[in-house]
Amino acid sequence: MQAIEFVTKAKDGVIKIPKEYIKTLHDEFRVIILVEPHVTVPKKKKKLTSLKVKTKGLVFDRDEANER
Repeated sequence: MQAIEFVTKAKDGVIKIPKEYIKTLHDEFRVIILVEPHVTVPKKKKKLTSLKVKTKGLVFDRDEANER
């Protein structure tokens, strides 16, 4: 028995065999599927964005703010 190895993706449960291997296959052959371990991709951290605050009409007292 001869082993042929290639990487492909299944689409709707169908695995496409590359053209260069189709001629070497007979009517019957064995298929073994090896699945790569699932690598979890860390979620992207949310970035801080700017914030607009309407300050019209507010009175700021720097000394009072620094007391706290």
